[in-house]
Amino acid sequence: MEEENQSNKSSRISCSSGMSDVVLGCVMPYIHDPRDRDAVSLVCRRWYELDALTRKHITIALCYTTSPDRLRRRFKHLESLKLKGKPRAAMFNLIPEDWGGFVTPWVNEIAESFNCLKSLHFRRMIVKDSDLELLAKSRGRVLQVLKIEKCSGFSTDGLLHVGRLCSFKILLDNLLPFCPSFNVFMCHMDLNTVRFEDLELIAKNCRNLVSVKISDCEILDLVGFFNAAAALEEFCGGSFNDVPDSVPFCIPAQKLDLLYALLDTEDHCLLIQKCCNLEVLETRNVIGDRGLEVLASSCKRLKRLRIERGADEQGMEDEEGVFTERINCFGSGLSRTGIHAVYVPQTSQMLL
Repeated sequence: MEEENQSNKSSRISCSSGMSDVVLGCVMPYIHDPRDRDAVSLVCRRWYELDALTRKHITIALCYTTSPDRLRRRFKHLESLKLKGKPRAAMFNLIPEDWGGFVTPWVNEIAESFNCLKSLHFRRMIVKDSDLELLAKSRGRVLQVLKIEKCSGFSTDGLLHVGRLCSFKILLDNLLPFCPSFNVFMCHMDLNTVRFEDLELIAKNCRNLVSVKISDCEILDLVGFFNAAAALEEFCGGSFNDVPDSVPFCIPAQKLDLLYALLDTEDHCLLIQKCCNLEVLETRNVIGDRGLEVLASSCKRLKRLRIERGADEQGMEDEEGVFTERINCFGSGLSRTGIHAVYVPQTSQMLL
């Protein structure tokens, strides 16, 4: 009698939702937006359970809002996980280094559970070499994407384990002798210190390399790298120590992030004219009018432009490194490029 009551109760729940479990089970995998998923999980207990069984990706905006154990108990079949640690203010040195955001408890849980996990993304967290070693040993053959973004605490010793044991490779400095061939497609990493010879070797061995982010590095030393990185879509960083007469290579990237690159107006002009495939440009207002003119004439595929206000540009601007009526030269090309988003902090209503 008790089992019959449970069955009738389950039937009433299904009927009250107006959708059978079979139909809902077919529909749920096609609901991808996290907000839609959250709304679905609040309808009833059964929908909550189906959401937990079928959800493939989770983003945790602050790693302390939940626990690894709670995540495991609810979402046992995750394929993609993104974890954020420190708040964004940490990027501007407003939060102490020992604030927190350790990945260790999460890596320990991932090593024991989450057998379906294929993609893992750490952002603004503290990653130790022992974390990378455990992750490589336990999930190296299954994990396809590992993104370590704006993290600290690890060294090339930890990366060495990733290079040896994972089916994908992230290589830097002393990893290179151990990994003669590798694939880092869809695997992104910020490189604070790297030799340009290593970058060139990575590009030659990895034909699917799509994104490279580096700190201060002489761009003219990267001729071999850009020639080898045929699939490159995104490049961030770099500088010109001596302004050349011309840039002896083309950059195939579709996105160029120069927000933290040590480039003046002339450098911008030299670099941008070599980026014919450019679709997204992020830079500072040191680009000036001349830089915008070069952008309008050279980058016909441009779709998005973002210009931030820089605090360190007084000595980098030339006499034309401000926005005047000559921005009209760029504006006249908007219809040709099909651009749909522009952010410029300093301009006038007349120019708009």
